[in-house]
Amino acid sequence: MKNIGIDIGGTFIKAAIVESKGKIVLSSKTPTPKTGADIPQKVIEMIDDLLQKAGVNISEIKSVGIGVPGVCDTKKGTIVNCPNIEGCKNIAICDYVSEKFNVKAYIDNDANCAALGEYTVSDIKSDSFVFVTLGTGVGGGIILGGRLLRGINSAAGEVGHIVIKQDGERCNCGRRGCWERYASVTALVRQARAAGFTGHVSGRSIFADKAKGNKKADEVIKKWLEYVAEGICDMVNIFQPDEIVIGGGISREGDIILDPVKAFADKYSIKDTNSPRNTQIRISKLFNDAGVVGASFLYTQN
Repeated sequence: MKNIGIDIGGTFIKAAIVESKGKIVLSSKTPTPKTGADIPQKVIEMIDDLLQKAGVNISEIKSVGIGVPGVCDTKKGTIVNCPNIEGCKNIAICDYVSEKFNVKAYIDNDANCAALGEYTVSDIKSDSFVFVTLGTGVGGGIILGGRLLRGINSAAGEVGHIVIKQDGERCNCGRRGCWERYASVTALVRQARAAGFTGHVSGRSIFADKAKGNKKADEVIKKWLEYVAEGICDMVNIFQPDEIVIGGGISREGDIILDPVKAFADKYSIKDTNSPRNTQIRISKLFNDAGVVGASFLYTQN
């Protein structure tokens, strides 16, 4: 049997038919509708299109999983609120999909989906796993005992809102000094501009400048990675998981990010120096496909 994964983002919706071991049969991407009320119909259209192009009958589909960039009710199958999509509140999207295709539909936060995707295809069959996404903000998904940690209100895993700097920069959540105010790609760009970078500045362009030998870019990235490492170290100390995986588009920079973060965590995190069983830190294998692959496996968590 195959499953369908849907990854709803603020800019694009991704959809994919996924086999049992995480292999994508066929995927597609389309701009996210401007209003939340139009999202269910767009998802239906994308599923219909995938099935037709892949030559797959709906009877071959076990379930549909949907990842959303906001708060959802995993039991009711509803989108509660997606702040970055206008009017995306209180939408019973799972009922809509189930009634249309006569299949089970499940929903979860997009970072939880990404965590589940990486966890499912991981070479380490671990019981504990933390996934951290570095992007517009800092997101997270936590798996303990082989299960997603959802919390009492399905809102667990907001690792970007641990405080790493008391009385620091004001965060959108209302607190000061949150990790995502310093370790997100948005923060990296802001830090680069403060250092004198002008024109079009992005995470990719800053790393490209570093690769060209730009000392200012090197200094900005070095400081930013210290912020990233601070939070990763906290994840090690709080959960002591088998794995911590760093994802998001910027994770494609690979060892440039990974090596200094691992060195910092090795120096400052609590560990048993006499034991080989300490947290492994690595870069995502699925990159931007983690969310859509993980969404297809939500049936395993319900």
